[in-house]
Amino acid sequence: MNRILLKTVLALFVLLLAAGPMTAQTDSSSAVMAAARIDTLPPVASGYQWISYRGKADITDTGGTRTCNYFMVNRIDSILYLNVHAYGVEIMRMVFTPDSVIYVNKLGYNYYRGTYEPLRLLMGVPVSFDMLQAAFNGNTDKLPKRQKLAFEYHNFTAVDSTRSFFTQMIFKDLDHVLEINATLKSLKFDVPGPTSIRIPDKFQAIKWGR
Repeated sequence: MNRILLKTVLALFVLLLAAGPMTAQTDSSSAVMAAARIDTLPPVASGYQWISYRGKADITDTGGTRTCNYFMVNRIDSILYLNVHAYGVEIMRMVFTPDSVIYVNKLGYNYYRGTYEPLRLLMGVPVSFDMLQAAFNGNTDKLPKRQKLAFEYHNFTAVDSTRSFFTQMIFKDLDHVLEINATLKSLKFDVPGPTSIRIPDKFQAIKWGR
């Protein structure tokens, strides 16, 4: 197995879930507290065609904690764009469509362009555009249901007088002893954002199966 591709896919898995929403919490007392707070706010946003937001993710595993920033843009049912950076330097850029994945690693000078199949094989999860879009937009019925995966929403806030959205998400993968604590800001609805991606000529393709 190509070790670069493995690291690439695992990083992708971590970052996409860090920015996404959650399923029901396993702690019933926490779930009740969250529900009580939501009741005082407008309904969670839905029915939009575009969404974008920026955020910060603290990723903790057995090696310690690392922090990165991200920018996500999603045109519903069409394209999902993710830019990951730290200290003002772009680390990677990813674009997902219903049929393809493009990943450009600005630090490793390599890229992947192809289907979702390598992600599905490595993660053991039926990764698809619909699943990723659900993770970033809160459609919990389309997220994977596994006993050792936990998603939590926190800090819902009113976007305006008619809708609300979460501003913090915690993802835990007990199999990999991994926890991601992500916050988001600069939330925008129905404002088209950048979704372009370019692969520099000098970058090397990551080949699945090498």
